[in-house]
Amino acid sequence: MSRTPEITLQILNIDELLRSPVSPYRKRTLKTDAEEFIVEEAEALSRKTAINIKVHLALSEVKYKDDIATAIHRHFCYRREQSQKELKRVFQYGWRTLFIALGLLAVIFSLTEIAARFMPDNRIILFIRESFIILGWVVLWRPLELLLYDWYPVKMNINLYRRLEDSKVQVVINKS
Repeated sequence: MSRTPEITLQILNIDELLRSPVSPYRKRTLKTDAEEFIVEEAEALSRKTAINIKVHLALSEVKYKDDIATAIHRHFCYRREQSQKELKRVFQYGWRTLFIALGLLAVIFSLTEIAARFMPDNRIILFIRESFIILGWVVLWRPLELLLYDWYPVKMNINLYRRLEDSKVQVVINKS
């Protein structure tokens, strides 16, 4: 059974969907529960299809009809921009820690070479050399994890938020 690329929300009161503005400079944003529901539903849809959001609104809330689509689009635009900033921070931090790790690795290898030249081969030198190799792996672990893996979930969020930002929002007024 294939899922239809539509997310349906039943709203009795506009406060179930939107937060009140904190200051006159902020527009209404989605409540956390509403955002989580929309994101969970969107994640279940195919990544290749456009997202349609259908909001069933109580007749008593008809005055907010025109605000809903704008609020949803602005909210996910903001979330996308925040995720793009996070992605930039992940890469900056990853590259910074990689350069630090490579510098530390150069020091470790230099110490290993110095120890190998001035001390005869014995079990202590072998132990120190093997310890430095393990330390080198540990030093590189986090930078490589950041640059190879940690960025991917953030990029997936950016793509999802972009799709939600571009989604078609239809508001249906319930007559009853």
